Amino acid sequence: MSSEEGPYREFSGTLKGAMGGSPWKIGWMGSSEAYALAPPAGMDLVVTVGSPAARTVLQIPDGPPMIATLLTRATFEKIRAASPGRRNGVTALYLDQPLQRQVAFIQRLLPGTRRVVTLVSENLENQIPLLKRELAARDMNLDATVLVDNDNMVPVLERLLARDGVFLALPDSTVFSRDNIRPFLLTTYRYQRPVIAFSPAFVQAGALAALHTTPAQLALELNHWLTRLEPGNMVLPQPRGPTRFSVIFNTQVARALKLTLPGEDEILATLPVQGGEK
Repeated sequence: MSSEEGPYREFSGTLKGAMGGSPWKIGWMGSSEAYALAPPAGMDLVVTVGSPAARTVLQIPDGPPMIATLLTRATFEKIRAASPGRRNGVTALYLDQPLQRQVAFIQRLLPGTRRVVTLVSENLENQIPLLKRELAARDMNLDATVLVDNDNMVPVLERLLARDGVFLALPDSTVFSRDNIRPFLLTTYRYQRPVIAFSPAFVQAGALAALHTTPAQLALELNHWLTRLEPGNMVLPQPRGPTRFSVIFNTQVARALKLTLPGEDEILATLPVQGGEK
């Protein structure tokens, strides 16, 4: 694990409970530094929890098969690209929601939406054609801008928000850092544009709603993966997003935007569970 605090503790506690009676013999390491210094012998599989742990394990050549968890797709792909010696026997269970599910969420939450706006860094630029395709399948258009290093976010954002539309915030730490969440939300609120985010913290800060997967849900999904894997005959699934997810709304923001939202159970019942490869 990258740490033994907060979400890492929630993940490990849930996984330990779920794997009671499992044929797997499990060893836990709460420090990626300890693993780097002395990787345990005789491992059939390594599961990393968080990006620091994934980075540490991928730097060790000729290691056992690996599943990376509790990190975003962009982070995993960046870490993997920096470790060219480990191209095989590596997969990931992302935190990101599949784009198909995100688009269905927007349509269900805000019927009548025809224009979706997003702002990404070069890290997520490859997601734009996929998102455009998913939106087009539901008769919606995409207006996307790639934010480069020397761009000031607010003027770029104002150009995007000048026309009606829903802002979809993708999990891009380059665009949405701790320093710029507040000016971002103030600008979208000034233009009265709803924001669909990717985390509870983002919604609590002022976004309208988010689809998200909790560490406990991700641990339960990983347990499902592990029940299908056999030591010595390891065929890892392809990297993908989660099939378990939750929704969260900011009712104060909904009232301020004069929006009436469906109930949480109603939303969850209508969203696609599959599509994790998107």
